[in-house]
Amino acid sequence: MKWFLLIVPLVVSYYTFTYGQWALKKGYRRGAVGIFMLAAFTMALAVYALYFRESF
Repeated sequence: MKWFLLIVPLVVSYYTFTYGQWALKKGYRRGAVGIFMLAAFTMALAVYALYFRESF
């Protein structure tokens, strides 16, 4: 069930990552790096919240 809850963050991270690739191709290197970091943070936060944090 927890794997099913990761679908939304995966889709958001994928969309963000592809936007970062587009930005990198257009020459916005600094922005692309920030976008890649945002995508990684989104996935890390989702995995932490679902698997490593104790429930109430």
